[in-house]
Amino acid sequence: MTVKRIWQFLLVLAALLMAAMAVTPATAGKQNSTVTAVDHFRTGFPLTGAHAAVRCESCHQGGQFEGTPKDCLSCHNTVRASGLPANHLRTRANCDTCHTTSQWQVSKFDHSKYDGTCSSCHNGVQAVGKTATHIQTSQECGTCHNTTSWNAVRFDHTGITGNCASCHNGTKATGKSSTHVPTTADCATCHTTNTWAGARFDHAGVTGNCASCHNGTTAKGKSVTHIASTATCQNCHTTAAWSPAKAVNHADVTGSCSSCHNGTKAKGKNPTHIATSAECSTCHSTTAWTPANFNHANATGTCVSCHNGTSAKGKSATHINTTTACANCHTT
Repeated sequence: MTVKRIWQFLLVLAALLMAAMAVTPATAGKQNSTVTAVDHFRTGFPLTGAHAAVRCESCHQGGQFEGTPKDCLSCHNTVRASGLPANHLRTRANCDTCHTTSQWQVSKFDHSKYDGTCSSCHNGVQAVGKTATHIQTSQECGTCHNTTSWNAVRFDHTGITGNCASCHNGTKATGKSSTHVPTTADCATCHTTNTWAGARFDHAGVTGNCASCHNGTTAKGKSVTHIASTATCQNCHTTAAWSPAKAVNHADVTGSCSSCHNGTKAKGKNPTHIATSAECSTCHSTTAWTPANFNHANATGTCVSCHNGTSAKGKSATHINTTTACANCHTT
């Protein structure tokens, strides 16, 4: 190898070494600055809700990443993060039993983890207590309410102080409706604590006449098929039973017999009634429907058209054999 070629070789080698020295620190620096991403979910403490916005060093203090406590109270102790307020419920449960990482309130509450009675928390300070319109009672909350739903309650009236109206006044509990019958009687006179509807009604405490209540709004009134009458209810009905009605006083009835005795409002002609255009009162009376006094002058047809054993009495089994019309021998 000539001297010239040796120098050429050395120059190339020197250039390669210089290039290697220039590249190596950059590459090494790049490798040292690479950070491997951490899947926080695999640590057993996924970053959800408000925890996702917390800076790493708030929990991993002093560059210590392993062994960080995972229970709520390790941070929520009023030093690192907000802790239990002074009016918090007394409970053995961990925070996440009731609270979530998305919002501190509203919480889901498991009453099985709580020690004490309802009123020790539901006192208006730690939790919702009795409202100003709550009924007066010495009973514990659990007598009427349950932990699943505050409303609707099952109510035991045995622990209540006061009469019905002291609660059933339209504010604390359901009171008289606007269509309630006018009465000075106490609720218990008609209603029971088992059921509000289906009351037994004592008319002795009612002010006003029958129609003032039995008007179809406050209480049941006349049906559409009721007979036309100006009489008051008690003329025919009693407070013991609405039906059947006692004898109707026809003197107060407006209209003719057939306007009521039409088979809808009152009993009408039966299918075997004799054919006649006469008004009912021609034969019948308001004292008794039967027996009737019959005026044959208004009857249409012959004797046998009625006296056939169905519409009216016919020939007896012992009648003489004859083809003669009834009127030839008999009179009306």
